[in-house]
Amino acid sequence: MAGRSVNQRIAASAGIVMASILASRLLGFLREWAVAHQFGSSAVTDAYYTAFTLPDFVNYLVAGASLSITFIPVFAKYIAEENEEEGWHVFSTVITVMVLFLLVLVTVGEFFAPQLLHVIAPGFNPAEKAHTVFLTRLMMPAQIFFFLGSILSAVQYAKGRFVTPSFAPVIYNLGIILGGFLLASTIGITGFSVGVLVGAFAGNFLLQVFGARRVGARFTPNLNVRHPGFRMFIKLAIPIMLGLSVVFSDDWIIRWFGSYLVPASITWLSYAKFLMRVPLGVIGQAVGVASFPFLAQLYAEKKYDELNRTLNTTLKGLLLMIVPVSALTIAMNRPLVFFVFSHTRLNVHDLNATAAALALFSISMFAWGAQSILARGFYAGRNTLRPAVIGTIITFLSLPVYWLLVKPMQFRGLALASTIGISAYAMVLFVSLYRSTANKATLEMVGFFLRIAGASAVGAAGAFEVVRWIEVRTNWQNTLGAFVILIAATPVGLILTGLVARLLRIREMNDYLKSIPVFSRLRRTHG
Repeated sequence: MAGRSVNQRIAASAGIVMASILASRLLGFLREWAVAHQFGSSAVTDAYYTAFTLPDFVNYLVAGASLSITFIPVFAKYIAEENEEEGWHVFSTVITVMVLFLLVLVTVGEFFAPQLLHVIAPGFNPAEKAHTVFLTRLMMPAQIFFFLGSILSAVQYAKGRFVTPSFAPVIYNLGIILGGFLLASTIGITGFSVGVLVGAFAGNFLLQVFGARRVGARFTPNLNVRHPGFRMFIKLAIPIMLGLSVVFSDDWIIRWFGSYLVPASITWLSYAKFLMRVPLGVIGQAVGVASFPFLAQLYAEKKYDELNRTLNTTLKGLLLMIVPVSALTIAMNRPLVFFVFSHTRLNVHDLNATAAALALFSISMFAWGAQSILARGFYAGRNTLRPAVIGTIITFLSLPVYWLLVKPMQFRGLALASTIGISAYAMVLFVSLYRSTANKATLEMVGFFLRIAGASAVGAAGAFEVVRWIEVRTNWQNTLGAFVILIAATPVGLILTGLVARLLRIREMNDYLKSIPVFSRLRRTHG
């Protein structure tokens, strides 16, 4: 498998995943817009968003969100050894054992939800806590569907099939949207929670059963916990299950501190973080998901030099896309938020608060994207312990930062603390991975990041000047006015970024533009 062919396969797979994630994020936007349109921002929406905390934690305890990471290296090992039948046996063992464990956790969560909510959101008043408990109990069973969907998707990824798993979040979001629009008039925000349950069953479970069967999945219930493959899976999963990485705990910490702030603070932060995650998901998540099976395969085949080259190319591609987007989001935070949420129950204060949080969250967009790839570099080598240890240490070191910043800055302090925590995690992860793999491109990667960051900063400064010039001259605080600003400022920012990137000799920018048909044709036309 030549290095070029691997990168081409990653790019093709990433394109599939990007398209589906873009559709999912657009529906996710409609989902958040629907909540804002129906209920605005209040204690009710704070309860709704906080109700996800305990179900998410249960999913975290069984490493449900990381199953593609922990199971793919195990399954890839058996494929590389041409012993696929044994791989399906381990697949069956993992499902049988972990679903039984998950059933116990869900049952405990249902019974002890009131007591656990005292810890999760101690600042809520009794009515808010009762509402949060009800919504939590309603959404808790969805974790079973998420877990099953994750492992069914993992075997499809391992087989190089990305289309069916990519539809899971699309259908999930559709379920939430339909639940909200169809039921909110009769049962309030509970309609969205019903949609969570229905969407998880249809998209994350039912559809993935179909997809897994198409790649030849075979399930035979068994409790063969002594099997070497199952033991390898547990060895990979336990660090993730027991660790408290800032990647997973950031939302929990924000909701804990946010429960003491003025009502709607959690909602502002949730809306802002969602908007930040739209480009992050389309670019960062797609690249991470698409690259991991190939990285795991290269490690299984002991092609370590090729693995390092592939990792470097993948990380550069991510930074080349995500850093300019991050800079432009910071420069245009207010028009972005007004464009998205103007026709909702959010007032001007809500919109400005969300925009302020978005700007602070977006500073760390590069870190959220990079850590996804860097962690997978460890996971491909069947090492989940080091990222878990690093993440847990960073989380505990970050807690005083949240505490110190929330007092003077309120919700803005939580957004800034989140940015500091994830940035520290990504940087430590980068140094640790490149040292452990003897990757000689460390300084090259640092230089590349600084150059693309410098080019993006100039582009963002230009975009910001356009934004400021239009804002003082027009009544822009509506959907159309905000859209005009975005249309005017974005090309200025992108052109300036491209010009400075050329001056700084970022050759990867030219390579990227050559891959886009319209630019390729322009280059041929002008010689």
